[in-house]
Amino acid sequence: MPLSAPRRRTVAVTAAALLAGLVSAPAGHAAADPPRRVVENLDRGLVAVPSASGGTFLSWRLLGTEYARYGDAIAFDVYKNGRRLNRTPVRRSTTYRDTTPGTGTYTVRAIVDGKERGPSSPALDLAHGYAQIPLAAADGYTVQHAWPGDLDGDGRYELVVSRLSGTRDRPDLLEAYTLTGARLWRVDLGPGSYTQAGGNGANDPAPAAISGSTAIGGYRNDDNVTVYDLDSDGRAEVLAHTAAGTTFADGSQVTAASPANQFVSVIDGATGTERTRQPVPDDFVADGPSGGHFGIAHLDGEHPSLVTKLVTRVGARRGAFRVLFQTWDFNGTDLTRRWKYVVDPATGATGFHQIRTVDVDGDGKDEIADGNYVVNSDGTLRYVVDRAIHGDRFDIADLDPDRPGLEGFAIQQSELGIVSAFPWYYYDADTGERLVTGAHPTSPVSDADLDTGRGNAADIDPDHRGYEYWTSTADVTRPGAGVFNVQDGKVSTTTPSVNFRIWWDGDKASELLDFTRVEKWDPATETSTTVFDPPGVVSGARNATPFYGDVLGDWREEILAETADHTALRLYTTTEPTGTRLYTLAQNPAHRLGWTVRGYLQSTYTDYYLGTETRRVSRPAITLPEGAHRRDDHA
Repeated sequence: MPLSAPRRRTVAVTAAALLAGLVSAPAGHAAADPPRRVVENLDRGLVAVPSASGGTFLSWRLLGTEYARYGDAIAFDVYKNGRRLNRTPVRRSTTYRDTTPGTGTYTVRAIVDGKERGPSSPALDLAHGYAQIPLAAADGYTVQHAWPGDLDGDGRYELVVSRLSGTRDRPDLLEAYTLTGARLWRVDLGPGSYTQAGGNGANDPAPAAISGSTAIGGYRNDDNVTVYDLDSDGRAEVLAHTAAGTTFADGSQVTAASPANQFVSVIDGATGTERTRQPVPDDFVADGPSGGHFGIAHLDGEHPSLVTKLVTRVGARRGAFRVLFQTWDFNGTDLTRRWKYVVDPATGATGFHQIRTVDVDGDGKDEIADGNYVVNSDGTLRYVVDRAIHGDRFDIADLDPDRPGLEGFAIQQSELGIVSAFPWYYYDADTGERLVTGAHPTSPVSDADLDTGRGNAADIDPDHRGYEYWTSTADVTRPGAGVFNVQDGKVSTTTPSVNFRIWWDGDKASELLDFTRVEKWDPATETSTTVFDPPGVVSGARNATPFYGDVLGDWREEILAETADHTALRLYTTTEPTGTRLYTLAQNPAHRLGWTVRGYLQSTYTDYYLGTETRRVSRPAITLPEGAHRRDDHA
């Protein structure tokens, strides 16, 4: 099958907008202003880290809520022990390097209309170059995933982590920690997290279940846990699948008539105690207990809802997938069902190993993307990509700065006796139209030639507008192999690592994260250079660390990794100066919601174009929760 050329929708764009580099309004964007979605009430996120070039590197947030209100009309003053360090206000960055002698306590103050606001909370001091978070004793356990959330309402993220034993006879654990290393609580997920019960044995035997996958098929592609402030009271809840024997931090347990019964539990993020629970839908009970994914979406465009995806496989363990979505709302007391959608296999919707919750049509409301299909915010099917089947990875973002709306890139796998028609496709995320389609070898040697296991999209070549995408295909003679630009087609016959995209250094192009190292692709030599490789830490399954994303400092992303002896977590942040100033990615809807789904980890993105060509970005349609206390240092 030859590569098909992209077909572009026409859109009127003013010259002024192009010169300013403004993000194009997505296709389908309503004429009226979209709803303003509620986001977390974060603090300044100030960190102080020893600088490689000497002195102390400081980094802090420009909040999305204040950028939405004031745009670029915000500057900052930097203080050490109450003494201002900068001669003129800091305007072009949210970083500063202090070379004055001695140690001290750092704060920053926002400046609006020439007036200073109150001081930020003192900087988180990363004296060793990272935050060290000791793990509670759990011999033989390793950390699988981590979910950031403001559990106590102070504006700083805490971490909820899942810990797996790697055996079939010990339960998975959920634990919460502060970034300064204090352990808050532990939840024992019970025998349902490592044994199978009930049903017809369709998913049994199976490997050990992942965190929150109580009484499920045990696929480590699943998560069944997420962390978010669902009731907008300023403190995040933990949402998890539970079953008989799950023990919360106060010692209370889930009891049920059958060990196969599953529940969605709302766990208090500050204490680890259960607040309420509801049974999961029982549509698939005949096929055994369900695995799946949890995530968060703003289905009404304003308030967050929980999205649960239930998955079983029919018959043998490698049987066909059955998929059901149930969405939930939590008002602080009651967990209520919003809508349910059972995927009809006759539509061709097969699903991937991770969902994405993102606004694909620009109306302010999030849709649920599951690889080759999308479910609307109201629980109806939006589209299935023509002839696409199952794959392990897919990306959705604004990949082309000159094309309206969001695009996607997905890979394809051949399994269950189904052979993919193509190895990958680049598509319109709003409509599902394939814009460019890869091609299989004309004479495949084996089924492996028709199976693509990895793919990634990132802006790695500044000589070509927009993002590049590539797969794990090693044979560069294959027609679908190499690095492709969204506008110019193939730009390299060799490929970089294919795990994750990350913003790490000072420019707006992407770096690449594989294992625990960060690499920079050089398109001139078609080779990668390692720019960060911390010692003493390891990655987990599929070369992934438990988390990466913008949880501290400026807009660039941090890396959370486990020490090689599995006794601690370390959170690393970049110390590279930058002249680029963007509002924190933690308050960008697409980026923040990307943290809420773990499972088979994929790259995180923004919902606006963030790449080499970005000059300015649109102000986000976001707001703080009603009645939220505006912190002293907020502009």
